[in-house]
Amino acid sequence: MLLAPGVRPAQVGLFIAIIIGALCTVTFLPMMQALVFTDLLGIAKSEQGRLAGNLVTTQQFAVLLFIGIAGSLADRLGRRRVLALALFGYAGCMFLYPLAGSVLLLYVLQFMFGLMSTGHITGSATFIADYPDNGSRGKFVSFNLLMQAVVSAVLVGWVGAHLPAWLVSGGSSVAMAGRYAFWIVGALALFSAVATLAWLEDPPRAGAAAAVVRGPREAIAAFIESLRRVAAHGRRNPRFGLVMTMGFVIRADYLVMLSFVSLWVVNAAGDRGVATVDALKTAGLLMLTLKLATAISQALFGFVVDRVDRSVLLVIALVCTGLALVSTLLVSDVFSVTMYVVVAVIGAAEAALIVTGQSMLGQEAPADLRGSAMGVFYFSGTLGVVVMSATSGLVFDRIGYSAPFVMVGGLNLVFAVLGAMLLFRGRTAVVQ
Repeated sequence: MLLAPGVRPAQVGLFIAIIIGALCTVTFLPMMQALVFTDLLGIAKSEQGRLAGNLVTTQQFAVLLFIGIAGSLADRLGRRRVLALALFGYAGCMFLYPLAGSVLLLYVLQFMFGLMSTGHITGSATFIADYPDNGSRGKFVSFNLLMQAVVSAVLVGWVGAHLPAWLVSGGSSVAMAGRYAFWIVGALALFSAVATLAWLEDPPRAGAAAAVVRGPREAIAAFIESLRRVAAHGRRNPRFGLVMTMGFVIRADYLVMLSFVSLWVVNAAGDRGVATVDALKTAGLLMLTLKLATAISQALFGFVVDRVDRSVLLVIALVCTGLALVSTLLVSDVFSVTMYVVVAVIGAAEAALIVTGQSMLGQEAPADLRGSAMGVFYFSGTLGVVVMSATSGLVFDRIGYSAPFVMVGGLNLVFAVLGAMLLFRGRTAVVQ
């Protein structure tokens, strides 16, 4: 696996450690929302699905508003500064979230979390695009995601899921155990932010695009210019246009897994009279299964992506992910082995989709435009998440616990057909 000129392995290792801290925060928050709803705010079970969906919509609306600006700033201010600001924001949200005394404050904090996540998304994605040599891009993406998946699986899927129960067994009330768990993860995010500012360096080739941005007006103007350049590049490069189009659906499946698996388990456990802290153990094991399946798939697809046509593989991965999400219809008992098998299949399919999408985007986007391209890509993805999350909570409450997964799976299949059509037309145009 080759790195780009000037990139030191020690910096790559530090970056992975920092991003693991960020990923733990992003994964932990939705997993623990069921505890906040049930034991801190006392929200009725019949309203929790809609609230979870609305909170996701609020978070993604913030991403939608600011992701393009964050991508432009990653090109102009540097990846390190944008990523550090996001991590400081994550820490603040984690410290405040369990103290929210009303649903309104949850919405405010969720919006702030979404705003901060724009720096995390564009900062980390551009680091990943800048670090590897193009011939090793797939292997690098899979290695990076593999390390994130394995470590976060242990830290969140096992330690984080059991943390409230451990604290309760140590004498804390359920409410205080939930708060302490949030604060411990917030401290991890804070340490990651400090490490980013103190030791992480921007990749050498990212510095060419760096510039000083003075004020929000110039940042918005920079985003508009970046959007124009990204659109122009998409018209010249059909493969780049293809992966940017697929951005609308690529993120929706991952976020629905984070937002509704834990809620599904906690609600099903409530139907049986099982306590929330005990149900979270099962939710954590499901997340551990998801992460480990993701890690194995990432390790395999890193080599596949570097040897085949990435555009064709992207369409195939969309089909597999769609079918995997629809397979949640086979689950009749969330505590059964079937649920673990379905979650593992979803994790493997999602990993293939993410590795292929990131590798192809990094390959087709020019180095001086990568931050902006990531911003536009995630803007498209966030738009898809907003559209889906606005209805996911509603169908969760009114149709069934698996309904959000089936809905997003169907969207993957629709976009797979669209991607195949775009790919066929592009190749036909080349032949002519």
